Amino acid sequence: ESTSSVVSELRNSSDGTNILKEYKDIFSKESGSDLKTDKIADEGATALALLKTFVEEKKQSSITKDDKKKKKWDFPSSPHAHFGKTLDDTYMAFLAWARVKEDKSNVNVSKALRRLESYADWMHDAGSDLTEPALTSESVKKALGVWSFSTSVDSEGRLVWWLDMGNVNVAQMKADFTPEDHLRAFVWYTHALMFNKSAQENGMVVIQNINKIGMVECFTLMPAKLATKLDRLTIGVLPIKMQCLYMFESPTWVNILMKILGVFMSKKMKSRMVLFKDWNELEKIGGLEAIPKGFGKVNGTLEESVIEKEYFAEES
Repeated sequence: ESTSSVVSELRNSSDGTNILKEYKDIFSKESGSDLKTDKIADEGATALALLKTFVEEKKQSSITKDDKKKKKWDFPSSPHAHFGKTLDDTYMAFLAWARVKEDKSNVNVSKALRRLESYADWMHDAGSDLTEPALTSESVKKALGVWSFSTSVDSEGRLVWWLDMGNVNVAQMKADFTPEDHLRAFVWYTHALMFNKSAQENGMVVIQNINKIGMVECFTLMPAKLATKLDRLTIGVLPIKMQCLYMFESPTWVNILMKILGVFMSKKMKSRMVLFKDWNELEKIGGLEAIPKGFGKVNGTLEESVIEKEYFAEES
């Protein structure tokens, strides 16, 4: 495999989507930006009140006079109610994401608003796919089961999202579920991550066993348009601070792809994405008791997943 073969396969699997252009844009929005004119406020009620004022101004502004654009600020596609949350809880997640690094008791409310508007746009575009039927845990349970996601909390208090391609039933994924099913499952799950207190307070770590998946097989798991849309949601839209992404069992083509995409990443983001060859590195995440049973080539002992325990325990 070579750079040219990877680029060629990207084009062949793109369905007309300019994948490299999409990722260039996605990575440019990953961490948000701090501007000199940004409004800073004390965390909590003060920051929340200011953010709500900004949202109201957006609703009333001349730019959003047409009803369609105005409606996005009502967040009709947001599933917060199905998580037992309010719209204020959603706002608070964005404010937590925008805390000032040097003094976490202060929040960059303007930065939170910019991220919130990206979210409003993304959710508005997804529209009825997320509301018909309602985006409940029961409605996505089967599709989530195919992905075999797991979550835990590491020794630093960070939420860890585990994705193991070795446990994914690829044939079933393609045969039994539509792209809309996967869209709904990912949106539901990432909202569960967004509302998680460990993720809000300490950030999130993503650990992925790529399981030496073939290039063609990977690129055909789901349509390119959907794959980039979901990456945009997780990397550039949702208010989740991704501290690092650890990848194991990466085939040559993934290493090449990471170098290609690295051109569009900030230095900070590149440092967060680490390709590991040694499975022993996983023990740094808090020991075997923090690693899900059956994950990769380690003998993890964790049986309860944080998200599954919170939202699916009563159903199991």
